[in-house]
Amino acid sequence: MTNHRGRVAVVTGAARGLGQAVARRLAASGATVACADVDGVAARKTAEEIGANGGRAAGFEVDVTSEASLAALREQVHAVLGRVDMVMNVAGILDRRQMADTDGEAFRRVIDVNLTGTYLTTRAFAADMTERGWGRVVNTASIAGVTGYVYPSYAASKAGVVNLTRSLLVDFWGTGVTVNAVCPGAMDTEMLDRSAIPAFIRKTPAGRVVTPQEVAAVFDFLAGEEAACVNGATIVVDGGATAVFRYADPEPRG
Repeated sequence: MTNHRGRVAVVTGAARGLGQAVARRLAASGATVACADVDGVAARKTAEEIGANGGRAAGFEVDVTSEASLAALREQVHAVLGRVDMVMNVAGILDRRQMADTDGEAFRRVIDVNLTGTYLTTRAFAADMTERGWGRVVNTASIAGVTGYVYPSYAASKAGVVNLTRSLLVDFWGTGVTVNAVCPGAMDTEMLDRSAIPAFIRKTPAGRVVTPQEVAAVFDFLAGEEAACVNGATIVVDGGATAVFRYADPEPRG
């Protein structure tokens, strides 16, 4: 069982879905959680719910694509909760369009939130962790980032997150800070195309889509002391789907 007592975690995308599940899980393990989201009202609701269940959290509004917004978040978190030990980069968007319908502006928007936002958030809190000599960064990639996917902006952004994770090892070398990526498969959140769930189930050896709580459990482990030597890893949580084929492949026979 992980124990994060005395640690402060920033969770982006904490208003709903996986980010909310990660915030709840870390709080249940004893962390003080800064619930951050572009939807500040919903982020504060997540924090209030955590508080009502005996945890410690505060909600903040942030735009992860803006260095100024992240600098303001850092100041607010320091003032309210203290210096940060863990950065959970969960904020992300999905544009369900293929190349013919995705212009440069739309493509750049997905890259900006999913990839650049991950980089900027990590950079904003890096000094908190390196100066202390301990820290955890967990980035949200996707199986789309390791297999490809039908939506090019999303797949490209998540592939970037995977390689950014590997590359940040150089910046955090010898500092006591680890950086890892988690790649969920089809996951039961608002982002999932509900009409596609039967197809996802047929293509998943586990026989179902994964839950945000299952993925959050991996974040929780990577944020803990026992994961000190898990570093630069890309961990897939997809019920076995990509072990046999890609979701973009044809239906299995038999």
